[in-house]
Amino acid sequence: MDRRAVYYRKPLLESGTLATKGNTQVVVPFLTESYSSSQDPPEKSIPICTLKNFPNAIEHTLQWARDEFEGLFRQAAEHAAQYLRDPAFLERTLKLPASQPLDALESVRNAITERPLSFEDCVAWARLHFENQYCNQIQQLLYNFPPDQVPNLFYLFEFRVF
Repeated sequence: MDRRAVYYRKPLLESGTLATKGNTQVVVPFLTESYSSSQDPPEKSIPICTLKNFPNAIEHTLQWARDEFEGLFRQAAEHAAQYLRDPAFLERTLKLPASQPLDALESVRNAITERPLSFEDCVAWARLHFENQYCNQIQQLLYNFPPDQVPNLFYLFEFRVF
């Protein structure tokens, strides 16, 4: 498309979105870099909305699994241990931004009060977790984004105007 803009000596405004990020590039023939000669920088991280709702590459699945494992088995245990050992943990945690204090304190509460005490408790926890992850959340996603819903194409495709 930008070859035609250069050929006809017309400016081109290219724009696109990825999750909450947006970008634009102005191409003025014989004055600025053409669209096809530039390359987007590599993504440093995968947007959380892609991981949670619309994973479309194996890397997304791997990152989701890593995040899930870390949250369930490493971060919760670390937070609980810090809470039990460090008197300043609560004060330090409350200074964290956004919803991080609530998330950290919920993980501490769950690790201390809802921890499995027997093998049967572990199996029950695993079954409920499985149901939540692979049944409830999928049903919620299908409710939020019905299969027959017509997508808003504005957010799905890049626009090139000349």
